[in-house]
Order: sequence, then structure tokens, then C-alpha cells
Amino acid sequence: MSALPARVDLEAYRGDSWSQGFRFKREGAAVDLSDSIVESQARTADDETYSLLVTLDDAVDGRVRLRLPSELPAATYEYDVEVDDLGVITTWVRGTLIVTRDVTNEHD
Repeated sequence: MSALPARVDLEAYRGDSWSQGFRFKREGAAVDLSDSIVESQARTADDETYSLLVTLDDAVDGRVRLRLPSELPAATYEYDVEVDDLGVITTWVRGTLIVTRDVTNEHD
């Protein structure tokens, strides 16, 4: 079994339709997330925190997808993905998330 949380660094271009999928497995078998709460946050070095959008693409098959909220400013963040499985908390993924500002249709 690999050590958790797994380190996955991400890059996104603000304003684009960006998403990142993950599939959680334990000992080679998909983790059933049907009864779980999956959350993700991104935090700046100044402790500004934003919730990332999490959807379950296939809960039984352990498939999760992250998306950026529209209010997330361009910056470098630390993020993680945490699963609450009936009170058992496990952080599955962590890393750096770099959000680059867009040029065309730049958002505030």
C-alpha cells in the first residue's frame, strides 16, 4: 500500500473549464465512497482558504473530480482532498495547485 496522502501537484488556467479526476483505491480495489463526504480546500501562504468543488463521478468505483470555484484568484495554493467515511477521516491527496491568471476575459 502506498503512503497517504499521495502528492499530486496541479496547474490550472483561471477561467478555463478545468477539472482533475482521481480514483481512490486500497490494496488494488476501488474504495466505495457511497456513504462518504469528500471535501477539498486550497490555501494560500497567507492562509486565505477556498473550498474546491468536488463531485463524485462514480462513488462505487472511487472516482472523484475537482473543479475550481469561479471566485478562486490566480495564486499558488496548497490543497488536499479529504474523505470522511462515517467518521473515519483520511486525506487521500495533497499538493501544490498553481492557478495562472488568464489574459483574455480576465476576471477580477
